[in-house]
Amino acid sequence: MGAFACCTAFAPRDAPAAAPSGPQEPAVTIALEASASPLERFAAEELERYVEELFALDAAVATNGPCFGTNGPCFARCPLVPCPSVPDAGGHGIVLRLGVVEEGLSDQGILLRPEERGLLVGGGSPRAVLWAVYELVQRWGVRYLVHGDVLPETPGPFRLPEQEVRLEPNMRTRCWRLVNDLADGPVSWSLEENQRFLRQIAKMKYNRIFLSFWPCQPFVHYSFRGMEKPAPTFNFGEHFPIDQDTVGREKFGQMTEFLNPDYVDAGSPEELVRCATALAKGILQEARRLGMETGLAFFPFDWPKEFMEVLPGCEPVNQLGNLTAGPGKDQALDDPLLGEMVATIVRAYVETYPEAEYVHISMPEHRGWTDQAERAYEILDKKYVLHELGTFEELCARARSRTSFPGGGQRVEKMLRGDLACLAFFDSLVREKDLLARPGGRSDAKLVYSGVVAELFPLVAKMLPPGGEVLSFIDYTASRQLKQRELLRQQPPAGLPANLIFTLADDNVGVLPQLATGSLDKIMRELRASGWSGFYTRYWTVGDLVPTVHYLAKASWDTSVTPETAYRDLFSHVAGPEGVAPALEALGIIEAVTKGLDEHGLGFGFPVPGMMTKHYTSGGLSEEIQADHARYREALAALEAARRHSRPAGHRLLDYLIGRLVFAVRYLDAAESFGATSRAEKAGNIEEAARHVDEAYAAIRQALEAWADVAEDHGDLGAVALMNKFCYRPIRDKREQLRKAMADAQNPNTGRSPRPRTEEIEP
Repeated sequence: MGAFACCTAFAPRDAPAAAPSGPQEPAVTIALEASASPLERFAAEELERYVEELFALDAAVATNGPCFGTNGPCFARCPLVPCPSVPDAGGHGIVLRLGVVEEGLSDQGILLRPEERGLLVGGGSPRAVLWAVYELVQRWGVRYLVHGDVLPETPGPFRLPEQEVRLEPNMRTRCWRLVNDLADGPVSWSLEENQRFLRQIAKMKYNRIFLSFWPCQPFVHYSFRGMEKPAPTFNFGEHFPIDQDTVGREKFGQMTEFLNPDYVDAGSPEELVRCATALAKGILQEARRLGMETGLAFFPFDWPKEFMEVLPGCEPVNQLGNLTAGPGKDQALDDPLLGEMVATIVRAYVETYPEAEYVHISMPEHRGWTDQAERAYEILDKKYVLHELGTFEELCARARSRTSFPGGGQRVEKMLRGDLACLAFFDSLVREKDLLARPGGRSDAKLVYSGVVAELFPLVAKMLPPGGEVLSFIDYTASRQLKQRELLRQQPPAGLPANLIFTLADDNVGVLPQLATGSLDKIMRELRASGWSGFYTRYWTVGDLVPTVHYLAKASWDTSVTPETAYRDLFSHVAGPEGVAPALEALGIIEAVTKGLDEHGLGFGFPVPGMMTKHYTSGGLSEEIQADHARYREALAALEAARRHSRPAGHRLLDYLIGRLVFAVRYLDAAESFGATSRAEKAGNIEEAARHVDEAYAAIRQALEAWADVAEDHGDLGAVALMNKFCYRPIRDKREQLRKAMADAQNPNTGRSPRPRTEEIEP
C-alpha cells in the first residue's frame, strides 16, 4: 500500500477567502462519466460527503466538468494514464476521477492511481469503484464499525496516496447471513437496521448477503393439496411478553410483546406475511443497490407439521419448538407426493423473491430419512462415478471416525445418511420441475448446496449445475473446525466456488461474549492454500464481533494481516495509542475463554427455556465455567482501562463491549447464586436459600440492565427480552416463593413448616 503525501494544501470553508477573480471551482471535483451507473454515482456522493465532513472542503460531483474534454470523457480515451483534459484553475482545485477501469483488474479489483491534478479512483466494476472510495476514506483515518463510523479526531490536511495502489481480494466471497431465527439475532432487526448494517459492511467490502429462512416463519406462503400453510410464527413458537416488571422496560417503547418493530402493527397472519415479505424484499433491494450479490436459504425438506395430514409417510422433525415435519426415515426416494411438496416450497421462495441470485438448499440440522441412504448412494454413484469416496460402508466408517463433532461420530454418520437421501432426491427433482427458473425473464437462480456433511464434498462438486457453488459446514465453532484440517484441505475442482461457514459466535455458547478471530485466521490461511473461494458468516448478536469483522474485512484483501495487526489498527483509531494495549489484553482473554467454551460450554448459554433453571437443578457452575467467570472479570478490567484512555469517538464501541462483559460477569454471578439457592434448600436452610436467591435476583437484573443500556439494535433487545422470560422470571418467582415461606415460618398462625418444599422450577 502506498504512502501518503500532502497534495495541494486547501483552506477550509471558514477560512478568509481571496477576492474572486472569476468563476470559482470547488476545492475538490469528483468527476464521473456521463454514462456512469447509479452505483458509481452513489460512490461519488459518498466521496463528496466524506471529503466535506473530514476536511471542511467544498466538494462537488461533476459529469461534464474538469475531467472531460471536448472529445469525450477521459475514461474512454486513457483509462490508466493521467487525465490530460483538466484545465488550469490557478492551482486551487483537485480532481478525483471515479469510474470502471477494466485493464489489469478483476471485477473486484481496486485501483488508486495518482494523477497530475489528483487521483484516479477506479475499480473493475461499479461495486469495486465504491470499494475504492471506501478504501481511500479508510486511508484518511476513518474506521468502519457494524453500527457506524469512527472518524479521526484530527484528520489533518487533505492528502492522497503518493504511489499507485492495486488491490485484489484473496477471498472472493465475503458473505453475511441475515434474518435467521432466535430473537437475539438479525431476525429482530427492522428494515432500517438492516439497511444501516448493509451500508456499513459495504464499506468493509463484503460482497454478498443471503437471507436464511425457517419453515414456520412468515416470509413465504403456499398451499399444498388444498391445505394452506399454517399461521406463521417466529422464535420457534416462543413469545416474550413485555410488562412493567420487565428489566429494561423503557427500551421497548409501547411493546407488550417483543417483536421486530416492523411487525408490531400486523394484526393478522396475512398482515404478518405482508410485513415480513416487505422487510425481506427491502433487504434484497438495499443489498443490490450497494452492489452486493443476494441469495436465499431455506429448508425444502422441512415443513410445518400440520402438512402431515396430507403427506403420508413424513415424520416430526427434532428441532426447537417441535413445529415441523420432514421425510420419514424409510420414505421412498421416488415418492411423487414428496416431490410435489418439495417443489411447492422451492417454487414459493423463488417466485416470491425473484431478485435473489442464489438459492441455497439447506440440509436439515437434525437429519432424518436415513434408511434410504444406501439406495441413494447407488443412484448417485451410477450417475456421477464416486470411486474416490469408496464403498457406502467405507464412507459411513469415515463419518463415524469424526468423533470430535458434537454428538460424536454416530451423529456425523446420521447426517451423512440423511444428506445422501436429500441429495439424490433433489438432484432429479431440480431438473424435472425446473425449480430454479426465476420469473420476469431473469436467468435461473444459481444453486448452492448448503450444510452438506463435509465427507460428501467431492459428490456435491459433481452434482452442481453451471454457476453452482458449495457451502460447507464442518463443525459448530471455529476452534473445533481446526481439529479437522484434513477437511479444510480438500481442494475444490477448478472453476467451482467453494465457501466455508465461519462461526463468529455460536448459539450453543449463546449469550456470553465470544471472539474467534485467531481460529478464523488459521482457517482462512488453510482455505487460501487449498483454493477455496471464501466464507459465509454465522452469528447472532453482532455488536461485540466488531474486532473479528474488522479482521475479516482486512485479511480478505491482504494476506499479511493478522488478528493482532487488525486489532491494533482498529483500536489505535478507536481508543487511541494508550488504549491499544489494554484493549488487546481484553480481546486475548475473551478469545481464550471462547476456545474453552467451545469444548466445555456448548449449550451453556443457548437462549432457550431452561437456560437459567438448569443451574438451579445442577447446584451451580462447573469448575471450568467458574474459571471462565474469573477471566471475564479480567477482560472487563482491561477494557475499562482502555476506556479511560479512549478518545470520545471510541466511547460508543468500548461502552458496548464493557456492557457485554458486565452482563457476562453478573449473569454468571446469577447462575452461581441460583445454584447455591438450590443447595441451601436441599439442606433445609431457608434463610441461606433466601439470601442466595436475593443475590441471584440482583445479579440477573444488573446483567440485563447492563446489556439493555448499551443495546445498539433490536437483536440486543431481543436478547434482553428472551432472558427476562428464561432467566429473570424463574429467579423472581423462586424469590417470591422463598419470601412467602420465610413469612409463613415467622407466623405461627399459619401452622406451616419452616422448611419449604424444593420444587422443579418452570423454565
